[in-house]
Amino acid sequence: MSKEQGTLNLNSMMDMMTIILLFLLKTFSTSGAIVTPSQELHLPTSVIGTKPSKQLTVSIAKNKILVNDKKVLDNDEVRADMMLIPRLAEELQKYAEKEKELEREVGKEFSHEVIIEGDKEIPYDLLLKVMFTCSKSEFYKMRLLTIKKGES
Repeated sequence: MSKEQGTLNLNSMMDMMTIILLFLLKTFSTSGAIVTPSQELHLPTSVIGTKPSKQLTVSIAKNKILVNDKKVLDNDEVRADMMLIPRLAEELQKYAEKEKELEREVGKEFSHEVIIEGDKEIPYDLLLKVMFTCSKSEFYKMRLLTIKKGES
């Protein structure tokens, strides 16, 4: 009786595992929370809403205003007699200039979009002033970020 030695061909198995891996990566959902609010920020809830895309974010917490998670000023520094918030306008203008430069150099279109995250307990006039400042700083396409009911 002769013994035959067999070899294991791993090529087919590797092809199969690669296909399964690609399938799982393609079907993996990344539509979760693209924007993560800070712990100091409690967003209002909404019934209807579209998913946010990654854009410039202006956050209005109970005691400070942030642009892309970087503190710009405290809320008590906002003057009651002015609609425009000068320090916020300066910071937003820097981002607008960066976006314009990217548009010139790379061809990435400047979308003029900003996502505003406002704590549900901030005064309405502060939200209005932030929105006015955004519109005067070339970010006139504004989206207010909320949490869809049932997801909080």
